[in-house]
Amino acid sequence: MSLLQRNKRQGKVVTRRQFLTGSAATLASLGTIGVFTEAVGKTIGAGDIINAGIIGTGNQGCFLLERAVKIPGVRFIACCDIQEKNLARGLSIAKDAKGYTDYRQLLERKDIDAVLIATPLYLHAPMSIEALRSGKHVFCEKMIAYSIEEAKHMLRVARQTGLTLQIGHQRRYDPSYQHAWKLIKDGILGKITHVRAHWNRNSSWRRPCPDPKLDELVNWRLYRRFSQGLMAELASHQIDVVNWMLGETPCAVTGVGGIDYWKDGREVYDNVQCIFEYPSGAKFIYQSITSNQYDGCYEQIMGDKGTIVLQIGRALLFREPRAEQLAWEDMAHKEKIQGKEAIILDASKTPRLQEQRSEGESLTPGQKPSGDACLLELEDFFRCVRERREPLSTAKTALGACVAVIKANEAMDKMQRVTIPAEVYRV
Repeated sequence: MSLLQRNKRQGKVVTRRQFLTGSAATLASLGTIGVFTEAVGKTIGAGDIINAGIIGTGNQGCFLLERAVKIPGVRFIACCDIQEKNLARGLSIAKDAKGYTDYRQLLERKDIDAVLIATPLYLHAPMSIEALRSGKHVFCEKMIAYSIEEAKHMLRVARQTGLTLQIGHQRRYDPSYQHAWKLIKDGILGKITHVRAHWNRNSSWRRPCPDPKLDELVNWRLYRRFSQGLMAELASHQIDVVNWMLGETPCAVTGVGGIDYWKDGREVYDNVQCIFEYPSGAKFIYQSITSNQYDGCYEQIMGDKGTIVLQIGRALLFREPRAEQLAWEDMAHKEKIQGKEAIILDASKTPRLQEQRSEGESLTPGQKPSGDACLLELEDFFRCVRERREPLSTAKTALGACVAVIKANEAMDKMQRVTIPAEVYRV
């Protein structure tokens, strides 16, 4: 009988300890556990098959798995989930995989080289650390960890083992975002002074749960002991983008949030508004609400020469009236958007400004002019496993977003400005 069946029969709520299926790697103990381990991943040649497993085959896990099984040279041989319906769904995608309800049994397998972890946030650190210590390369969904210290501990263990630890901030792999980052580095926006970002939805975020005793299992995002709320589940993606584009991390944050619309017993805010301050003087204004979807999801990066608006698969450039004309501007594709002229940034070409012509140079080898950012991040993960190189979305860059999220929640809870010393980011 599975753990879930036993809890249903006994009328128990699935607890944090039960989620860990009895593992001693509880979150409270992570700070006291040393990083020393003898785990070493095996060398994988260019023609070798990478045997992989996945822990967590709910909606996000299966979303990743559907893409990962298409990657040449990768074979999924194990799936794990505590819920039978999720496990069955995962096994229907990875058809040759063996199913597990205890992730430790999966990690004990010596023939698994790498694992994907798509479990609730508070399980990211213990599961990733155990996986690394068992000699597995790890792709872990965002946010990297429930707390700053857990995120640092993951990073320390990855460094000590020499194994790949990639975090699922997929916008770093989107060709439009990569193209925008290169243009920003080249100075196309001038001095960046402000950033705005939204992720607005009109939904409760609550999932149907047939048994109230299992609500914390199904709706873990709504409870503070499992979740860091909207800031972790949504804002961490966009904070990571802003940190990347600015090349720095926040030094202070203020904010306000509340449970003002969905009066359903949730413990995390249903709306958040924050202002992050950066060492350069740039300000980043962020909003996520759950009662109105207007404006949707985007990042708007504003400099004294122009503004870039970013969405998955699309990047727009708006020039300031006093900015000098770009060498390739007359040749660029343009659209009128809300009465303003937007240059459509083509991710398949990089302008050769110094040659003052409209031709472009091809993307670097391995880049794609368009595509699924989640597939691209998974392809890169398995390339990193083979080549033993660092991914674009590292535990270190993910730590920057994690720190900002935790401090933003602190600022909203205290209703005051919270400073973030540089040493908080150090490991």
